[in-house]
Amino acid sequence: MSASANHDIERLFASWHSDLDIRLQFTIPPTSISPPRRPAPAKMRQDWKASSTCSADELSIREAGTSIIPKNQPSDVSPVQSIFFEKRQIKTPFIGRVLNNDELAQGHGIWHRMVDEYRKNYCPRRSPYPVLPTSPTDKEKYSYVNMGRPFLVTCATFALLSLGVGAWQFARTSPIYSWYALYIFISQFYLFTSLYITVVGKEFDVEEHQKLLDAFPVSKETAPTVDIYLPVCHEPLEIIQNTWNYVAALEYPEKKKSVFVLDDGANSVVQSLAQRYDFNYICRPDRPHLRKAGNLRHAFAQTSSDFFTILDADFCPRPDFLLETMPYYLADPKLGILQTTQFFRTTSHQTWIEHGAGAVLEYIFRILQPCRDKWGAAICTGTNAVYRRAAVEPICGVVPASDSEDIHTGVYVTTHGWTLKNVPLNLACGVCPDTPRALFSQQLRWCTGSMSLLFSLDLWKASLSVKQKLCSLIGFAYYITMAVQPFVGPIPAPLVLLSHPELFKYYNLFFAFPSLLVTLVAMPIWARSRYTLPAQYVQYIMSYAYLQSILDVVAGTRSSWIPSGAKTSGTGYKNHRYRNMRILAWAWTIANNTVFVAAGAYRVAGGMAWYNLMPVMMINAFNLLCMHRFLLYRHAKD
Repeated sequence: MSASANHDIERLFASWHSDLDIRLQFTIPPTSISPPRRPAPAKMRQDWKASSTCSADELSIREAGTSIIPKNQPSDVSPVQSIFFEKRQIKTPFIGRVLNNDELAQGHGIWHRMVDEYRKNYCPRRSPYPVLPTSPTDKEKYSYVNMGRPFLVTCATFALLSLGVGAWQFARTSPIYSWYALYIFISQFYLFTSLYITVVGKEFDVEEHQKLLDAFPVSKETAPTVDIYLPVCHEPLEIIQNTWNYVAALEYPEKKKSVFVLDDGANSVVQSLAQRYDFNYICRPDRPHLRKAGNLRHAFAQTSSDFFTILDADFCPRPDFLLETMPYYLADPKLGILQTTQFFRTTSHQTWIEHGAGAVLEYIFRILQPCRDKWGAAICTGTNAVYRRAAVEPICGVVPASDSEDIHTGVYVTTHGWTLKNVPLNLACGVCPDTPRALFSQQLRWCTGSMSLLFSLDLWKASLSVKQKLCSLIGFAYYITMAVQPFVGPIPAPLVLLSHPELFKYYNLFFAFPSLLVTLVAMPIWARSRYTLPAQYVQYIMSYAYLQSILDVVAGTRSSWIPSGAKTSGTGYKNHRYRNMRILAWAWTIANNTVFVAAGAYRVAGGMAWYNLMPVMMINAFNLLCMHRFLLYRHAKD
């Protein structure tokens, strides 16, 4: 191991005591890098007990791995050995000192316990334990094959018709509300067109897939050469190594595959770890030019295999990942990109952000992608995809775009004589962002990349079919609808209450009731993942991220790139867009509810029946419940 790598690890260890709440996990395989010298377990336990407010019973030492971990950590979090250091302290300004765990357990006043509980749930001061993914099981591999369309389409149809009628009734109330028709048109276009594509979409045929694998088996003689790109940029080391364990286990003729670590973080520890796995290490000199696209383009120029696949730092592939995908290229010489799903397992150990984001993304990869594939309009989402070198060689691997280079590359391939196919098999499992700011930044990038296509003449001049361009329009309409939904969705109630109180009746809730049933009942029944309230929490974060993205595109501004799994503190990635959108959310929430309450009180005082207000008040309360995490949650990383 190099001296510089040892120095980096020692520097990381030394930084553990610089903060009040400290947590670092560095995972090490049995034959991998040796950690720097540290005290014997007994002395380490003694020193730790003296310097921490944790009781000795909270800590246990694993002699085999020389690890210090809290006893309450899930045993299935990491499949490899790990080193944990944890210090828990809670400062309470009301009493001016630090409470230890015994005092907290015995109770130090109900007010202080409430404050502690609030801080725990809304102001966590330490990073959550990483729930490291594992590759999909055999059952999970085929879990998206059955789309469950009849049930979902039936429920969605009633909800859309009811909501559409209610919206048009409001627009017809007065000529001054005719502007609302524009929002109705865009949202109804997106919703009903998506519903139509879902109805006419084709189910994935597992039997045909198996026949293709049997007809074009991958062997030493037939297997084409494949490069495996592993782009990394400041992701936690335990996440990186966990993925590399699964990459090293990929089943494919050894002489036909090569693994390349593309490090945009220039981390000597990552370089040493790559050497231990016998992976090739590439670090470009012009970073961060073009961000991830620049990293991939530089690697493309350094490699030469017939095909390449991209696996992000958190995606753990199944051993048969290449065996399930490469036969499609052997069968179709015009296939340019083969995209598999992005699968996210939801468990009780995850944060509410990971839980909610994984549930929301299921609809995209289980319904939209397979249905769009029938029209040749599937989206390239980058990771978990296999690319033919000949198809992307003119653009040096990927389109030189700063955001969502994968979507742009997919459009390029389909407009230059190649095809893009989606296979709804879960062949790799990843993790979602674990903080609201990280999720906000991820969705901001995705929307910015997609919206840039809307203003690109290349898309509209391209030789795409009408159906393919229609699918692109649906994507743009989705982002616009979601961006304005928090504002235009609740605004009819206070406006009607102020201008036409005689039309404000309790039974108007009927128009929104089917939509609530779809959200609270139908989606949890349909989803394979845990589709609960966190799925509603994260959608408000996504909406404000889309709004910020649209404002950036219109204004011509650009946000700094934050890798989804990177730690933001101390890396220079932080920007104020997330903060500004939270301020806007606070301002709009207060203004909208204040106007409604004031108007309602005025009308009730003037003789309106109070029960006419109750349905809207309940809907507003539900919206506040879904919004409150975005408004109140502030993580230590932020």
